[in-house]
Amino acid sequence: MRGTLACAVVVAAGTLLLGRAPLWAADGDKPETTKDQPWTLDANNWQEGKDLLPEPVLKRLQKGEYWFKVVPVDPAKFKQNYSQAFWDATNANEGKYDLDPKTCGLRDKSTQKIPTFVFGLPFPKLDKSDPQAGCKIAQNFTFASNMGGGGGATFSLNGVDNNGEFRKIKAFIHSQIFQGRHGGPLADNPENLQLQAIGGALEPVDVEGVSTLTKRFWDWESQDALWAYVPSTRRARRINAASRSDPVAGLDIFADDLNCYAGKVEYYTWKLVGEASVLAPVLQPYPLKMKPVSPTRNVIDIPYMTAGFEKPGSKGAPWWIQENLVFVPRQVWIVEGQSTDPYYNFGKVIMYFDKDMYRIYYKLVHNRAGEYFYTATCGYHFVKNDETFSAVFPNLVIGVNDKINRAALGGRFQSSFLENRWDPAYFSLRTLTHMTD
Repeated sequence: MRGTLACAVVVAAGTLLLGRAPLWAADGDKPETTKDQPWTLDANNWQEGKDLLPEPVLKRLQKGEYWFKVVPVDPAKFKQNYSQAFWDATNANEGKYDLDPKTCGLRDKSTQKIPTFVFGLPFPKLDKSDPQAGCKIAQNFTFASNMGGGGGATFSLNGVDNNGEFRKIKAFIHSQIFQGRHGGPLADNPENLQLQAIGGALEPVDVEGVSTLTKRFWDWESQDALWAYVPSTRRARRINAASRSDPVAGLDIFADDLNCYAGKVEYYTWKLVGEASVLAPVLQPYPLKMKPVSPTRNVIDIPYMTAGFEKPGSKGAPWWIQENLVFVPRQVWIVEGQSTDPYYNFGKVIMYFDKDMYRIYYKLVHNRAGEYFYTATCGYHFVKNDETFSAVFPNLVIGVNDKINRAALGGRFQSSFLENRWDPAYFSLRTLTHMTD
């Protein structure tokens, strides 16, 4: 039992690497979201948010459980959270790529094969009438996620109900990204990977030392290779990639929640079903500073997002964030995704993708019988040095099981780092099995 629980915990770490909005709203029909000054949306003026939030989130706003500190942003300035190098590469990608019709995999038009290396959004312009638009949105999401090239963080998973926190797990994740990174391809990629990661549980003692290794191959059809190591058995065993849809250690959060989607694009079928305006959660609207600590590593200090259960006397749901979270008005694509893996636990998943930045802000999850049960709200922060490098990090998931009125928080780390040059031998089974030596 301990080993099963522990493996579930670190699958979450290993994949770190959710409505009411109108469908096909015409530009002239979009709700007003451009107040000049910061303002608060709460139960007293909830009607102003009725077209800006998914329905499960709106209901909790109406009841006074949630409120939103809304910070207006200049869309052009917000777009500059990504480097000019990234946007130049995006513009240069126009017309270079299409999709493999069978798998939704990215394909080089000139060769009809998977590209050797891609940087920037592969599809700078999207036509909402394109039957492949949903898949193109998902591919753009992947390459926006990958631009930082890898790094790591230590974070917590907190199970929370109306009585407060009932479980806490501390974990870490280290990742190396090969596709989509600033600076071009790495010379050493003998396994032809898109990315690889090692994650592990640090606390409490019943999961301490358990770790996972993930390798995602740069192809259209293979599953991720995942191994889990349990110190009590001193053995690493292969686990199924569909385990990302399993609850983590009895908490109301899933490994596929971080970044709001942690799998390969090719695992899902994707369908664009609408567009809308939403209030998007971010740590702050503009980039945080990076602090160099070695020739290859930069550290980012991050203000902690205090939740209600951690702040005596706070109002609202105990899992709602009280500090260091703001919401910016953004235009989004609404995409329906569904896994092609028969062992995956979710059915239909509705995701809200930023039209420019390709971040997923909300995810509404249905079970395989088609019944809605769960919403994930996903927050981010940005880092940037100048116009040659930028990265976007997932730093918050609020997972809410509306069937049992319980939630879990993921992320909320207080520092993270970017690493440009990992030791090639680090992401290996040897590291996994010797981590607790």
